Amino acid sequence: MLHQLSLTFGSRDLLDRIVKRNPDRQFVLLAATGGAKDLQLLDISDQSSVFTSHLDYEVKSEHGQPNWHGFFSFNYFTLDVESGKVFEGEVNKLAAEPLPNGMTAMLVLSKFKNSGEYVLLTIWDSSDAFMIWRRSAKFSPFTKYATTLNNFHAATYQMAPPEKHDSQHA
Repeated sequence: MLHQLSLTFGSRDLLDRIVKRNPDRQFVLLAATGGAKDLQLLDISDQSSVFTSHLDYEVKSEHGQPNWHGFFSFNYFTLDVESGKVFEGEVNKLAAEPLPNGMTAMLVLSKFKNSGEYVLLTIWDSSDAFMIWRRSAKFSPFTKYATTLNNFHAATYQMAPPEKHDSQHA
C-alpha cells in the first residue's frame, strides 16, 4: 500500500525537467479533461516529495489496485476532525463492498500539513464508468461533502498524451 503521494502542477517543460532530474522516482503525468491545458504530475514513489508545491498527502486508505492509468477524479474538501472521521468511515464502508464497475482504485488522502484537507482520488477505466458512478446511489454518501462550506472542488484528469516532437528539426 502507498503511504504518501505528492503532486504538483506546471508546464510540460517544467514537469519533464522534474522527471528527468529524478530518474529513481515513479511519476504519472496527467492532463486535465474538458479542454483545459492544465498538467499535473503525481509522484507515486512513496518517498519524501521532490516538489516545492507542498501538495504532499498521507494515504489514509487505499482500496482496489491502482494501475495509474485511465481516468482520474480528484475531489478536494476541508473537514473538521469529527466530519473527517465520519467521512473515512463512510469510505471504508463503501470499500468493504466490491468497487463500482470500472473503478480500479479509491484513495483517501489528507494533507500532511493540514490533516483536515482531504482528497478523494478515484481511478477509472474510463470517464463513462466514472459518470455512471457519479450519478448512482453509491455516490450519495459523498454528496454531503460537496458543498462550499467544505471548500469543495473537483477536477478530472487523464493520462497526458506523449509530447509531439517537431519532425522538421530531425
